[in-house]
Amino acid sequence: MKKLIVVLTLIISTTFSQAQVSNLANLASGKLKRFSPIYEPNNDVYGYFALYFNDQISADEEKYEYVILDKNLNKVANGEFIDVTYKKLLSKFYSPDKIGNKLFLTKKYMSYDAHVSFLSNRILNLDNNTVSEPFYFKENEFVEGNKDADGLRKIEKKIPFMNIPLAVNDGFLLLETEKNTQIKSKATAVRYYDVEKNKIWEHNFDFGKKKVKYYLSEFDKENLFFTFYTDINGQMVNIRRYDVATGEMKFDYLLEDKYAEYNHVYNIKQLDGNTIITGKISPYKTSGYDYKKAAGLFKIVIDGEGNEIFKKYFLWEDANKFVEMNEKGKLEGGYRLLAKDYFIFNDGKISVLTEKLKSGYNILLGNMIKTTDFVLLEFDQDFVLNDMKVLEKDLSKWSSSDYLYSQYLNEENDAVFFYQDYQQESDSKEKNWVLGIVALINGEMNHEKIPMSSDNHYIYPYVAKEGYILLRELNKDAEFDEIRLEKLNY
Repeated sequence: MKKLIVVLTLIISTTFSQAQVSNLANLASGKLKRFSPIYEPNNDVYGYFALYFNDQISADEEKYEYVILDKNLNKVANGEFIDVTYKKLLSKFYSPDKIGNKLFLTKKYMSYDAHVSFLSNRILNLDNNTVSEPFYFKENEFVEGNKDADGLRKIEKKIPFMNIPLAVNDGFLLLETEKNTQIKSKATAVRYYDVEKNKIWEHNFDFGKKKVKYYLSEFDKENLFFTFYTDINGQMVNIRRYDVATGEMKFDYLLEDKYAEYNHVYNIKQLDGNTIITGKISPYKTSGYDYKKAAGLFKIVIDGEGNEIFKKYFLWEDANKFVEMNEKGKLEGGYRLLAKDYFIFNDGKISVLTEKLKSGYNILLGNMIKTTDFVLLEFDQDFVLNDMKVLEKDLSKWSSSDYLYSQYLNEENDAVFFYQDYQQESDSKEKNWVLGIVALINGEMNHEKIPMSSDNHYIYPYVAKEGYILLRELNKDAEFDEIRLEKLNY
């Protein structure tokens, strides 16, 4: 095998610079049900949301307490509200979306067979620390209060759609989504509202008799990108860009049709007025992308008018300058490179993070998956491969990936990603959990490994403000549940 650049690992145990600590177990008196980050519209971390179950007030009412922490773990708001329960229905809260100085909190109710499902919403005002009454969407309008329990299951089974809210810039989308009901109908509506629930615009896509599916691929403060799949003698794939403020379609780009050479799976980013589309490819077939036949990667650039100004495919055999790989993407030992993340930097360069993966089948154990090293492919502005860097880690069995998450740094000119690794000690069969932190700065890869195993506590990493990580350490009985911000060393 040809020589790759192997990044040396610096193993650090306690070299974090501690910033601030808070104890989740002491923030409220109830049982913690959810702890999650809160994001600004630009994906920066605003802070954290903690929700506690306090008491079952009656057969159909329960009390909750919420606590809002800022990005430095200072408490900025807390309060209580009473919510309803329904017999034979499960429920869960989603992470809140931030819209200006308000948080949009959504709760989903669902039957065990998923034939009944609906949403209830509240708005938390961060300025005056108040919580709105619950509301839901029905027949093109918002209804204050909770749904009547009488005949609820029978009514909901006849409703084919659920309208899912999603914060975008200074308002929120309602995405009409098909439910798992016996009533078959096409989801066609997308609506945009301000935070006061005033409708700004609405789209009802007219598909006629065509078989069309669509989903929201990506969005930022100014743009919405939808992908449309249309069955017309084979599958057509279109990417449409819409203006957030007006709902106006800015372009409709045909990515695939029956004459296409490849299927595509991709990420999208708006950069300097152009739309960058990058991802992975496999030979075209109507059923879509097939990772077992992955052929390589690609980059497409669309200008503001929807014109294609750059298009290039990178095939696996083009990597032979750095590593022996056949046209089907197979490496030594039968491993393949599975793309895990795409970093589209503001200078136009792209780095693709991949992980070595091998799948197989055992007659006794069934499907088997093995993953090992990460491989970073670094492309210049013209999508020419400049380098491949290997980040070594232990073999993982039964897991499709050790990758956790990533963040952009330094105004999206650099990035950092996080992964988990279970390393076996040389003198025993025991494996210890290690958190890997890899910063990509100025073309260099800085790597730290932080031991996370503990005999008495579980330790979980969370996304934090730029340059930091949040670690949550708790014991099995939840008597100790501490979060702390730690400064990263890069």
